[in-house]
Amino acid sequence: MRGRILRTAVILAIAIGAVPGVPATAAAAPAATAAAPAKHEAPLLRSTDPGAERFRPVGRLKASSQCTATLISPPGRPGTTAALAPDPEARALVLTAGHCVGRFSANEVRTGVDAPDDWTFTPAYYVDTVDRHRSFPVASIRYATMKGVDLAVVELAASYGDLAAVDVRPLETSSAPPPEGASIEVVHAPVDGLPHDQQYLRRSHCRSAARTDVAESPWIWHGASPNDCAGVAGGSSGGLVVQRDGRRVVAVLNTTVESSVSGVCRLGRPCEIGPGGAVIRPGTSYAIGVAPLSGCQLDDLGAPSCRLDPGLGATPSDTRGAVRSEKATWNATLDAKGRTHARIKTGPLGRTDCRNPAGYGPPFAISDRPTINDPLPAREDFYVLCVISGQDSEWVPARFASFTTVQVDDTPPTVPPVVSARDLGAQWAVEPIFQIFEIVHYDIKYGAPDATDCADPAGYQPYRRFPAFLAKTQAWRYCAIGYDLAGNATPPKAVDLNPA
Repeated sequence: MRGRILRTAVILAIAIGAVPGVPATAAAAPAATAAAPAKHEAPLLRSTDPGAERFRPVGRLKASSQCTATLISPPGRPGTTAALAPDPEARALVLTAGHCVGRFSANEVRTGVDAPDDWTFTPAYYVDTVDRHRSFPVASIRYATMKGVDLAVVELAASYGDLAAVDVRPLETSSAPPPEGASIEVVHAPVDGLPHDQQYLRRSHCRSAARTDVAESPWIWHGASPNDCAGVAGGSSGGLVVQRDGRRVVAVLNTTVESSVSGVCRLGRPCEIGPGGAVIRPGTSYAIGVAPLSGCQLDDLGAPSCRLDPGLGATPSDTRGAVRSEKATWNATLDAKGRTHARIKTGPLGRTDCRNPAGYGPPFAISDRPTINDPLPAREDFYVLCVISGQDSEWVPARFASFTTVQVDDTPPTVPPVVSARDLGAQWAVEPIFQIFEIVHYDIKYGAPDATDCADPAGYQPYRRFPAFLAKTQAWRYCAIGYDLAGNATPPKAVDLNPA
C-alpha cells in the first residue's frame, strides 16, 4: 500500500482501461478459477461465502490510482439505528485512503474539489458477479488529506437510493479507535502481481496490534494500527477494516513495508516512530482509524465536535528529505495562508510531538522570517519542524500543527553501484541501476581503459537516464559513483568491456 503507499499504482516518482464516467454495467470478464491462495495472498471473496453480504458496500475505486473503497453513511450523525438511515435522495459518500485521490504534500487538505470525469466506484466487487458489476461516477472530493491521517471521503454522482437499487447499503463508521490486539477482517482488492481476472475483493483474517505513530517521508500518521494481514499490495489501499464479524468501519488500509525497497521512513518503507527512534517492521501493514470522522458533517470542519484537520494555518515547505550534517539548515519556507505570526519547535522525530503545545518558541512575524534557516543538529537522525500560526488572538490549535521532516545522514550507501551492460551485437548499451532509496543518483564517465581512471574525480558527469551505446570497435571502461538522498557517495565502480 504505497509500504510504497500501497502502491495503488501510484509510486516511485523517483526513479510508490479507464472506466466510463457514467453508470454502466461492466463488461464481463472470466471468473477466476478456484485455487488455494499462495501463502502471502488472501483468498478471493465470493458473494456466496459466509458473511460476504456484509461487504457489498466495498468495491473498486478508480481515481488517481486503483484502490479499494467503502460506501458509508454520512459522518457526524448521532446514533446508528435504522431510523437514521441516509436520505435516499442524498448523494452517496465513499470512504478510502487519502493518497488514493491524488499526491499530497505533508500538510495539504482538500475539500470540495470536483473529480475528473473518469473516476468511478464499483461496489460489491466480487469475483463471481462480474456480469453484475455496476460502476458509479465520482462527482467530487468532499475531504481528503495525508496530514496526520490518510483518509478521503468522495461524493458519487449517484444517490443512496441508486445504490440501494442494486442492494448496496452503507456502513456506519466507528467513533472509537481500532481495537488493539483484536481479531479483524480486512476486505481489499489488490492488483499488484495478480492476473486481471483475480483483481477482485479478497478477505484477510488477521490481528490488529498496538497503535503507533508512523512516518513515510514526508508524511506522519498518528495512531496507525499495525497488522499482519496477508495479501496487502497495490490496490489494497483504502481497504475496509472491521472487527471480526463486525459491521462498522474502524479503519482503512494505508501502507505496508515493501521488501523491494531499501531505506528507512521512505516511500515503501514506513517506520514506526517513538521515544526509541525509528523502527522498520518487515511484513507489517498499517491502517488508519476513521474515528476523526465522527462528529464531522464535512460541511463544517470548524464545528467543536469535528476532529478532522481543516487545513488552516501557515505551512512549511517539504524539505529535501535528507541532508549531510555539514552546515545544514532547515531551509523551510513558510506559506502564511493568511496568518501573520507563527511559533516553531524542532526536535528528533518520534520524540517531538507537534500536537503538544509545550516547547514552542515565542511568536514572530512571518513577514520577518519567511524561511526557517535554523541549523540542523549534527547528529544523524530524523528531525521534525513544527509550526503553529495565528493572527491577533486567533491561533490554530496545536493539535492541527503543520510540520516538515528531514533526515541528517552522513553514512554512505550500504549497497554498491550496479551497472548493466547489454550486448546489442555491434555495441553495448551500458547504464547504472538505481537502488531505491540507497542509490538515487549516479555520476558516470567512460573511455579507453588505459586513459580512464575511475578513482580520478575528473571527467564525471551526471547520469541522465539514457544508456551509453559503446561500439565494440575498442575496449571500454565504464565508471559509476552512486549517491543517496543526502549526497553521500559510494566508492567508484569500474566495469571493463572487451570485444570478443
